[in-house]
Amino acid sequence: MNTARPALPSAPLQRFNLLPSLDLHPSRAALWLPGHGTAWVAAPATARHWHRRWSQLLLERLQADAQPVRDLSHPATPLALAAPALLCATVRHAGLLLLGKSLRRRIARRDVNAAQAAIGCAAWNWVCARGAALHPGLDDTPPWLDRGLAEAADQLGAGLLAQSWNDAPAPLRRRADWKLPLDAESPASREVSGMTPSQACDLCLQTLHLLEPEWLSSFPTIH
Repeated sequence: MNTARPALPSAPLQRFNLLPSLDLHPSRAALWLPGHGTAWVAAPATARHWHRRWSQLLLERLQADAQPVRDLSHPATPLALAAPALLCATVRHAGLLLLGKSLRRRIARRDVNAAQAAIGCAAWNWVCARGAALHPGLDDTPPWLDRGLAEAADQLGAGLLAQSWNDAPAPLRRRADWKLPLDAESPASREVSGMTPSQACDLCLQTLHLLEPEWLSSFPTIH
């Protein structure tokens, strides 16, 4: 029986290194990319042209840090290279873990229904049934919840992801930061959890493993 684990496909790494505009968070793209979001860019041939041009601008923005990422040994690499949809799901679930203590205290049916409507029943059940085993939740969350449950989870989760790779080499860290909302990498956002980069990375990897273990299996030296 073949027990070898799959190797990381080259496409995600090439995309990460050479075409960062494809995964650039919309909040950054709106500020940094000329013409982004206009209807005429949506055509496939036009989009390919503009993404090559945009990515070149972004790589120039990196200056000395534009060198390609080749060393995949940093523990946060699976998070940094994750596809946008998977990264967004990881952000949301990681943020819900930080809000977990407040969520599990909700008893009134009206409050439970409102939470389920905001984040979905599956996410609610997950954080209530399994979240405490991963993280007890932050003690002080009311200021975040004032922004709405889903919004609070996304903001907290984005800061946690940025913290998870904050000690990575700059070529990886800066590209990864660009996949998150604007300012997620600020100290105010990263440090809310009170975790070190290593602790944040461990929690985010556990979350990623629950969401998509097959992707994590492409990095056998990390998990």
